[in-house]
Amino acid sequence: MMGLCVLIAGCSTGKSPYGLKFHEKETDAQLGERYLLGRGVPQSDAKAFAYFSDAANDNDPFAQNELAFLYASGRGTTRNYNKAFEWYKKAANHGLASAQYNLGLLYLHGLGTPPNEALAIQWFEKSASHGFEPARLALNKYRS
Repeated sequence: MMGLCVLIAGCSTGKSPYGLKFHEKETDAQLGERYLLGRGVPQSDAKAFAYFSDAANDNDPFAQNELAFLYASGRGTTRNYNKAFEWYKKAANHGLASAQYNLGLLYLHGLGTPPNEALAIQWFEKSASHGFEPARLALNKYRS
């Protein structure tokens, strides 16, 4: 069950993939991150959810991962592991290592999908190949 705690608490890495120059307009994903973390704005899971939803629907893998996190944790929306699985899978298919790891956790624990340890390990391997340390640790624990 320890892996589930990482899923709920570890989806937001705290590292933004966005570099923002002073003169540039913020994207929906950047605004979602600001509201999720309360950076320069009042923290609001509902506003973060709205901004990440827009960006995720525009095919932004970071936003898809964060939207999945919000669904998995029930922040800004009702907890829904089926939707979390859907969005993690989209982000994982873009090659986002944290999404690949989180998708592996959902497969491992049967959240939003039937449990499948073999698929969990495959996703952990993909994530670990990008250097994502939690995935490497999961492989050490679950690989037969």
